[in-house]
Amino acid sequence: MELHTCLWNDVQAFHFNDVDFDILRRAMPGLTVVVHANESSFLEQAEKVEAVLAWDFKAAWYPQFTNLKWIMTPAAGKDWVEPHPLGKVKIVHGTFHGKLLSESLLSALLFMNHQMPRMLDNFRERAWDRDIQGQSRLLSDQTVMIIGFGHIGQDCAKALARMGTCVIGVSRSATPVSFGAEVYGLELLADHLPKADHVVLLLPGGEETERFMDETRLAMCKKGAYIYNFGRGNALYSRDLVASWEHLGGAFLDVTDEEPLPATSELWALKNMMITPHSSCIYKSYKEAFLKETLNYLR
Repeated sequence: MELHTCLWNDVQAFHFNDVDFDILRRAMPGLTVVVHANESSFLEQAEKVEAVLAWDFKAAWYPQFTNLKWIMTPAAGKDWVEPHPLGKVKIVHGTFHGKLLSESLLSALLFMNHQMPRMLDNFRERAWDRDIQGQSRLLSDQTVMIIGFGHIGQDCAKALARMGTCVIGVSRSATPVSFGAEVYGLELLADHLPKADHVVLLLPGGEETERFMDETRLAMCKKGAYIYNFGRGNALYSRDLVASWEHLGGAFLDVTDEEPLPATSELWALKNMMITPHSSCIYKSYKEAFLKETLNYLR
C-alpha cells in the first residue's frame, strides 16, 4: 500500500517530517509512505493517490484525485478538510485530542480558580498580598458546565469528576453518560447556566455556533462566573465579552473571534483575563498520538 502525506504546518509540534513516519514503516513493512514537502509536489501525483494523511484538502482538488478513497487528518474539527462534493471520499478525523485538551482545561480551571492572574500582578509588583486568594474555593466544591459535550468534552468531564467536581454537560443529543455528569439538551441551557461557577465552550465552528455565547447568555451566568473557550472563536465575540465583563469573574481564552488576536484588542487589558494562542493541544506527544491512531486505522 502507498500512503501519501501532506502534513506541513507552521507550528513545529504539528509539522510532520519524514522520520516521524518511521513508526508506520516499522509496524507495516509493506507500507510505502510518500512525504510531500509542498502542495505542488502533492498535486503532481494526484492521479495515483488512494490514501492521504493531510491537514488541508480543498474541494477543488477532488477532480484531480480520481482514485482517492480516504483522507485521514489529525484535526478534530471539520474546518480544513473539505468534503467530496458527492461524498465519494471517506474523511477520518483525529479522536485523540481529549487527553491533551482535558489536561489543558484542567490547568486553566485551576489557574483561574485560585486567582493566578491577580497573583501574577502581585508578583510583578514584588508585593506580598496574602489576601488575594482568601475567597478561593476548592474546585471540588464547585460546578463546571461544558457546552459541547462530544468525546473531547466527555474526556474533560471525566478528569473533573475524578476530583469530585460537579459537571454539567450540554449538547444537542443530551445522551446520558456512565460517569458522574448531568447531561442536558441545548433547550435547557438557560435553566442550568446560573448553576455553573465555570462555563466551558467546546463548540465547533460554523453558522450554528456563530456568536453562541452572546450578551444575553453571558448575563444568564452566575455573577462572578468564569468563562473558558477551547472550541472555536466564533462562539464568543470579543465585544460581547467586554460588554459583560463587570458581571463575570474572569475568562480564559485559547481561541478568539479574530486570530491572531490583534495587539489593539480590548481583551488584552481586561483584569482576570488569560489568553493563549490556540495552543491547548500543542504537546510534544501530538504527532506520536496521531500516528498511533493512524496505525490502528490502517490495521
